[in-house]
Amino acid sequence: MAEVTINNSPVHSDIIITYPYGVADSGYSCGWHTGVDFAPHGETENNPLIYPVKEGEVVYVNLTTTPALGVQVQILDDEGHYWRYCHMVAGSVQVSVGDTVTTQTPLGRMGDTGNVTGRHLHLECSTTQAWQCSTFVNPCDILGIPNVDNTIIHYEDSPEPPIPPTPVTNIVKKFPWQILTRNIRKKRRNYG
Repeated sequence: MAEVTINNSPVHSDIIITYPYGVADSGYSCGWHTGVDFAPHGETENNPLIYPVKEGEVVYVNLTTTPALGVQVQILDDEGHYWRYCHMVAGSVQVSVGDTVTTQTPLGRMGDTGNVTGRHLHLECSTTQAWQCSTFVNPCDILGIPNVDNTIIHYEDSPEPPIPPTPVTNIVKKFPWQILTRNIRKKRRNYG
Protein backbone atom coordinates (compact mmCIF):
# COMPACT_ATOMS: atom_id res chain seq x y z
CA MET A 1 0.00 0.00 0.00
CA ALA A 2 1.52 3.32 -1.11
CA GLU A 3 1.42 6.47 1.00
CA VAL A 4 2.17 9.98 -0.22
CA THR A 5 2.02 13.46 1.27
CA ILE A 6 1.00 16.45 -0.85
CA ASN A 7 0.07 20.07 -0.19
CA ASN A 8 -2.70 20.29 -2.82
CA SER A 9 -4.92 17.45 -1.65
CA PRO A 10 -8.67 17.80 -2.25
CA VAL A 11 -9.18 16.99 1.45
CA HIS A 12 -7.01 18.56 4.13
CA SER A 13 -6.68 15.34 6.11
CA ASP A 14 -6.05 11.68 5.27
CA ILE A 15 -7.89 10.12 2.32
CA ILE A 16 -7.51 6.90 0.36
CA ILE A 17 -7.97 6.09 -3.33
CA THR A 18 -10.87 3.66 -3.59
CA TYR A 19 -11.19 3.54 -7.38
CA PRO A 20 -8.40 4.73 -9.71
CA TYR A 21 -8.72 6.66 -12.95
CA GLY A 22 -9.11 4.70 -16.20
CA VAL A 23 -10.34 1.38 -14.84
CA ALA A 24 -12.32 -0.41 -17.60
CA ASP A 25 -15.91 -0.73 -16.46
CA SER A 26 -18.94 -1.17 -18.72
CA GLY A 27 -21.10 0.47 -16.05
CA TYR A 28 -19.76 3.88 -17.10
CA SER A 29 -20.87 5.71 -20.25
CA CYS A 30 -17.25 6.01 -21.48
CA GLY A 31 -16.56 2.34 -20.69
CA TRP A 32 -13.96 3.33 -18.10
CA HIS A 33 -13.72 5.36 -14.87
CA THR A 34 -13.30 9.02 -15.87
CA GLY A 35 -12.04 10.24 -12.50
CA VAL A 36 -10.39 9.06 -9.32
CA ASP A 37 -12.38 8.28 -6.17
CA PHE A 38 -11.20 9.30 -2.71
CA ALA A 39 -12.75 8.29 0.62
CA PRO A 40 -11.97 9.38 4.20
CA HIS A 41 -9.17 7.42 5.85
CA GLY A 42 -8.04 6.94 9.45
CA GLU A 43 -9.13 9.74 11.77
CA THR A 44 -10.69 11.81 8.98
CA GLU A 45 -14.34 12.72 9.63
CA ASN A 46 -17.04 11.10 7.48
CA ASN A 47 -18.00 14.24 5.55
CA PRO A 48 -14.75 16.22 5.31
CA LEU A 49 -14.54 19.55 3.52
CA ILE A 50 -13.36 19.42 -0.07
CA TYR A 51 -10.84 21.97 -1.38
CA PRO A 52 -9.61 22.83 -4.89
CA VAL A 53 -6.40 21.11 -5.94
CA LYS A 54 -5.47 24.15 -8.06
CA GLU A 55 -6.31 27.85 -8.00
CA GLY A 56 -8.94 28.92 -10.49
CA GLU A 57 -12.46 30.14 -11.15
CA VAL A 58 -15.75 28.38 -10.41
CA VAL A 59 -17.45 27.84 -13.79
CA TYR A 60 -20.30 25.47 -12.87
CA VAL A 61 -22.26 24.46 -9.77
CA ASN A 62 -24.95 21.77 -9.62
CA LEU A 63 -26.93 21.89 -6.37
CA THR A 64 -29.28 19.00 -7.18
CA THR A 65 -28.62 15.42 -6.20
CA THR A 66 -29.04 14.30 -9.82
CA PRO A 67 -27.71 13.46 -12.44
CA ALA A 68 -25.17 10.67 -11.89
CA LEU A 69 -22.44 12.99 -10.53
CA GLY A 70 -24.79 14.55 -7.97
CA VAL A 71 -24.00 17.83 -6.23
CA GLN A 72 -20.84 19.15 -7.86
CA VAL A 73 -18.56 22.12 -8.44
CA GLN A 74 -16.46 22.64 -11.56
CA ILE A 75 -13.34 24.84 -11.52
CA LEU A 76 -11.22 26.08 -14.42
CA ASP A 77 -7.56 26.33 -13.36
CA ASP A 78 -4.88 28.65 -14.77
CA GLU A 79 -3.52 25.86 -17.00
CA GLY A 80 -6.83 25.30 -18.80
CA HIS A 81 -7.97 22.19 -16.91
CA TYR A 82 -11.56 21.78 -15.76
CA TRP A 83 -11.80 20.01 -12.39
CA ARG A 84 -15.10 18.41 -11.32
CA TYR A 85 -15.67 17.75 -7.61
CA CYS A 86 -18.63 15.36 -7.51
CA HIS A 87 -21.10 13.65 -5.11
CA MET A 88 -21.02 16.41 -2.44
CA VAL A 89 -23.53 16.62 0.39
CA ALA A 90 -26.69 18.48 -0.63
CA GLY A 91 -26.69 21.99 0.84
CA SER A 92 -22.95 21.99 1.60
CA VAL A 93 -21.63 23.92 -1.44
CA GLN A 94 -19.92 27.13 -0.30
CA VAL A 95 -18.99 28.73 -3.65
CA SER A 96 -20.81 30.26 -6.63
CA VAL A 97 -20.13 30.55 -10.35
CA GLY A 98 -17.61 33.35 -10.93
CA ASP A 99 -15.82 32.95 -7.57
CA THR A 100 -12.04 32.85 -7.60
CA VAL A 101 -10.72 30.02 -5.43
CA THR A 102 -7.41 28.93 -3.94
CA THR A 103 -6.34 25.59 -2.48
CA GLN A 104 -7.60 26.93 0.88
CA THR A 105 -11.19 27.72 -0.28
CA PRO A 106 -13.77 25.21 1.04
CA LEU A 107 -16.02 24.00 -1.79
CA GLY A 108 -18.43 21.74 0.09
CA ARG A 109 -18.51 18.43 1.94
CA MET A 110 -17.77 14.91 0.69
CA GLY A 111 -21.02 13.05 0.27
CA ASP A 112 -22.94 10.39 -1.60
CA THR A 113 -25.32 12.26 -3.91
CA GLY A 114 -25.97 11.05 -7.43
CA ASN A 115 -25.20 7.54 -8.63
CA VAL A 116 -22.92 6.10 -5.91
CA THR A 117 -22.43 3.10 -3.64
CA GLY A 118 -20.97 5.08 -0.74
CA ARG A 119 -19.53 8.37 0.47
CA HIS A 120 -16.57 9.58 -1.58
CA LEU A 121 -15.19 12.36 -3.77
CA HIS A 122 -15.15 11.60 -7.47
CA LEU A 123 -12.55 14.00 -8.91
CA GLU A 124 -12.39 14.49 -12.66
CA CYS A 125 -10.04 16.57 -14.79
CA SER A 126 -10.76 17.49 -18.40
CA THR A 127 -9.47 19.81 -21.11
CA THR A 128 -13.02 20.95 -21.98
CA GLN A 129 -15.95 22.07 -19.87
CA ALA A 130 -18.34 19.83 -21.77
CA TRP A 131 -18.34 16.23 -20.57
CA GLN A 132 -16.59 14.30 -23.38
CA CYS A 133 -14.82 10.95 -23.04
CA SER A 134 -11.89 12.00 -25.25
CA THR A 135 -10.99 15.06 -23.14
CA PHE A 136 -10.40 13.46 -19.72
CA VAL A 137 -6.96 13.64 -18.12
CA ASN A 138 -5.69 11.49 -15.25
CA PRO A 139 -5.97 13.71 -12.12
CA CYS A 140 -3.30 11.63 -10.36
CA ASP A 141 -0.68 12.61 -12.95
CA ILE A 142 -1.28 16.32 -12.28
CA LEU A 143 -1.38 15.83 -8.50
CA GLY A 144 1.82 13.78 -8.57
CA ILE A 145 0.32 10.76 -6.81
CA PRO A 146 0.15 7.08 -7.82
CA ASN A 147 -3.03 6.09 -9.69
CA VAL A 148 -3.27 2.97 -7.55
CA ASP A 149 -6.14 1.57 -5.49
CA ASN A 150 -5.63 1.90 -1.70
CA THR A 151 -3.01 4.65 -1.98
CA ILE A 152 -3.19 6.76 1.18
CA ILE A 153 -2.91 10.51 0.65
CA HIS A 154 -1.73 12.62 3.59
CA TYR A 155 -2.21 16.37 3.50
CA GLU A 156 0.56 18.72 4.50
CA ASP A 157 -0.01 22.45 4.29
CA SER A 158 2.61 24.42 2.40
CA PRO A 159 5.88 23.63 4.10
CA GLU A 160 7.24 26.14 6.59
CA PRO A 161 10.02 28.27 5.22
CA PRO A 162 13.38 26.94 6.37
CA ILE A 163 14.78 28.40 9.57
CA PRO A 164 17.61 30.73 8.63
CA PRO A 165 21.01 29.71 9.98
CA THR A 166 22.38 31.51 13.01
CA PRO A 167 24.68 34.27 11.81
CA VAL A 168 28.33 33.63 12.49
CA THR A 169 30.18 36.53 14.06
CA ASN A 170 33.08 37.45 11.84
CA ILE A 171 36.22 37.20 13.88
CA VAL A 172 38.92 39.44 12.54
CA LYS A 173 42.17 37.60 12.82
CA LYS A 174 45.31 39.59 12.78
CA PHE A 175 47.91 38.67 10.29
CA PRO A 176 51.12 37.30 11.83
CA TRP A 177 53.19 40.18 10.42
CA GLN A 178 50.91 42.68 12.25
CA ILE A 179 51.51 40.93 15.56
CA LEU A 180 55.24 40.76 14.87
CA THR A 181 55.37 44.49 14.02
CA ARG A 182 53.61 45.42 17.28
CA ASN A 183 55.99 43.29 19.30
CA ILE A 184 58.98 44.96 17.62
CA ARG A 185 57.55 48.43 18.37
CA LYS A 186 57.07 47.48 22.00
CA LYS A 187 60.66 46.25 22.22
CA ARG A 188 61.98 49.46 20.65
CA ARG A 189 60.13 51.57 23.20
CA ASN A 190 61.74 49.58 25.99
CA TYR A 191 65.25 50.14 24.64
CA GLY A 192 65.14 53.61 23.64
